[in-house]
Amino acid sequence: MENSGFFRRIFSLLYDCFAVLGIILSLTLLLVLLNGGAPEKGSIADLAQLLITVLSGPVFFSYFWLVNDGQTLGMQAWKIKLISEEGLSIRICLLRCAFSTFSFLFFGLGYLYILINKEKKSLADIATKTRIIRIPEF
Repeated sequence: MENSGFFRRIFSLLYDCFAVLGIILSLTLLLVLLNGGAPEKGSIADLAQLLITVLSGPVFFSYFWLVNDGQTLGMQAWKIKLISEEGLSIRICLLRCAFSTFSFLFFGLGYLYILINKEKKSLADIATKTRIIRIPEF
């Protein structure tokens, strides 16, 4: 099985980011409607907004990786899949989300590493012993 290349992975991530953004906006709208307006600083609604923003991505990715056989919506569209040597678990998924976030925050170096790595692995792949493979098209 061939590891997926840089562009296929980035376009899949972009696709998924739009889905996560839609989830965040929908939950925020629901929160504003239930709260009767924007949350005030230090309120429970303000904390809820923070949790919505911070947890939507990891929950989205972990859910799809665990329930949908290692594929998010974007991964399905771009015909790639996450696999693990140890089998996917919630721990591996959350670690992968954390490493991916830090990789992105440091100027995308964790993702750019795919371009120079012979096995086409990101730093998150290496740290979590996972791979993103291309699914053969029939």
